[in-house]
Amino acid sequence: MISVNWTKIKKYEKKSFALPVMIFLLILYVFLFAAGLVIKTDAVLIKYFCSAAIMCAAAHFIHIESRMLQIYMLLSLLDILTALSAFIPLPKTAVYTIFGAVLAVAVIIAAATAAAEKYIKSGTVYDFPQTDRSGVFSGKNVMLFAPHEDDEINLYGGIIESYVKHGSTVRIVFSTNGDNYGIGKIRINEALNVADSYGIPRENIIFLGYGDCLVDKNGKHIYNCPNGKAIISKKGYRRAYGTKNHPSYTGHEFKRENIAEDMKSVILKYMPDEIFCCDYDGHADHRAISLFFEEALNDILKSKSDYRPEVFKGFAYSTAWNGLNDYYGTNAASTHLRKPCERMAENGVYAWADRVRFPSESTALSKVMQNSSSYKAMMNYSSQTATDHANGILNSDKVFWKRRTDSVLLNAEIRASSGDASNIASFKLVDCGDIAKAEKKPFDGIWTAEKDDAAPAVTFRLAEKKRVSCVALYASPIEENKVLNARVELGNFSFETGAVRGNKTSFVYDFAPIETDVITVRVTEWEGFASLLKIEAFEHPESKKPQFIKLVDENDDFCFDYITDISGKCSLSVYSYPENSTLPAELTVDGDISAKRENGKIEIICPPEKQGILTVYLNDEPSVSDSIRISNPSVKKRRAFRRKQKLEQALWSYPMQIDYYYGLIKRLAVYK
Repeated sequence: MISVNWTKIKKYEKKSFALPVMIFLLILYVFLFAAGLVIKTDAVLIKYFCSAAIMCAAAHFIHIESRMLQIYMLLSLLDILTALSAFIPLPKTAVYTIFGAVLAVAVIIAAATAAAEKYIKSGTVYDFPQTDRSGVFSGKNVMLFAPHEDDEINLYGGIIESYVKHGSTVRIVFSTNGDNYGIGKIRINEALNVADSYGIPRENIIFLGYGDCLVDKNGKHIYNCPNGKAIISKKGYRRAYGTKNHPSYTGHEFKRENIAEDMKSVILKYMPDEIFCCDYDGHADHRAISLFFEEALNDILKSKSDYRPEVFKGFAYSTAWNGLNDYYGTNAASTHLRKPCERMAENGVYAWADRVRFPSESTALSKVMQNSSSYKAMMNYSSQTATDHANGILNSDKVFWKRRTDSVLLNAEIRASSGDASNIASFKLVDCGDIAKAEKKPFDGIWTAEKDDAAPAVTFRLAEKKRVSCVALYASPIEENKVLNARVELGNFSFETGAVRGNKTSFVYDFAPIETDVITVRVTEWEGFASLLKIEAFEHPESKKPQFIKLVDENDDFCFDYITDISGKCSLSVYSYPENSTLPAELTVDGDISAKRENGKIEIICPPEKQGILTVYLNDEPSVSDSIRISNPSVKKRRAFRRKQKLEQALWSYPMQIDYYYGLIKRLAVYK
């Protein structure tokens, strides 16, 4: 597919440009067609048929990432061919010869595409032992929040399948209808079709029904608008809506407080024990759902002390939609950033090293895209041309950052020596006064002591004494404000933290339980201003007991049906969640490979054209294990895999061709 620079061609996609151009090219075609009939050149209708066939051949071989440019190109080509057919005289014998050649080529192309599709799909499904991860994915009540219809795949494709496979209850909640171009109902129906493809009951798909990119007359996003202010969407909607067969959750007016209340209501109604949500991302609606969600959950956690769900936040752009194009390789690549960074650039808080990596379900894995369940789900989002981004979305893992919900400071009385510390203990991690501005960072609401405060400190008084054994401090995302040391005081017990800065999301300090109702954090050394983003305290340290383990290669990619390089040698290690590099893992080998531990790695040797199964498990918890296939295929087989991947990238497949042009037709719906 021919990539485009979207910043340069965006103006050519707008209705004000696209409609006149398409209308002109169509009128020109009608004129040329009629002119040929009037002139009455020999066999003009057959020549017109040949022109249309040649255009279809071009449509088969040439695919531009911008559907509008594709339409301009095809219509222009049709006009040129029609003009040639109408005005250039040819002997009838020549016309019939051309007709026969074009017809033969069309048949060959059709047959070759059908054969290529079968060839591409054969022998490219991942073949490896299925590891039992029912302890991770079964029996769960899971709620997945997505800002737009298609973001559930960007964020969760690959693990949705695991939850469904293991019988968990999965609900997907969409905050907006993605209707900025007036195709909200199209996207709703697409989302329901995606649910069908995953095996999720349609009643478990919830549309809050709010408009996409809701801003007031001054360009202020609804998240930043005051309560009570009603917003009208770009397409004239005033209330949340769905379809006739699938209405919105409440039908509320477009007001800030209604979105916050609906988010709160849907969580309380279903009480999920695991919640996934988009974080502060590169789109205002993504930012809004993250901030609304944390605001709603903060209220719930403060009012319901018996409800403490597991929460995971992730990014739809940098780790998916705009992710690294890395799908086509010898082995499945894990999620990697285009620009490696210590902390996620979007929110300045999450450390890349602290991400939680869930392995993708086996059905989502393949050496070619067409065999992947996530790719098949994407094909339902033809209005978004979602499959164009599959190369970056499809990976062998899905990454998130876990947020603890059991801090004892949520309802504490807070006093600061100076500065506003009202948000320092809330579940809401970051905030922003204007999320519609792309360059605006979520640095609002951070506790920052005044410059002349010689002893900056924050004190928390609990309603009753708690046995506290863990404190977590989040550094300010503002780089120039650095806490070099702090002292944490719990009753008569205290400790020094050292520098609260570096490649960590939060700095966690565990200690023997202390019964106290007063906790004070005193900043003793700092640069810039004394400042902290968040302070949390817990009755229990987070469990280090592994829920699952996964074999990874030297590129830090999860391994499944793993092909070594031609030497047959590879070096593997073990990832665990929660991460623990000192796990006492044991190895077993079945087949023609050999494996041994050396310098903390698992060194593998696989002879040419041989294969085997490597299993690693915890000797004190044998049910926590991972098994992969390791093979060293011949050069001929390696080339065959690569050839199939190249063919697929050229869209040599009827399902992929249909998906491309169905997306083209749906894109035209935005101009209706």
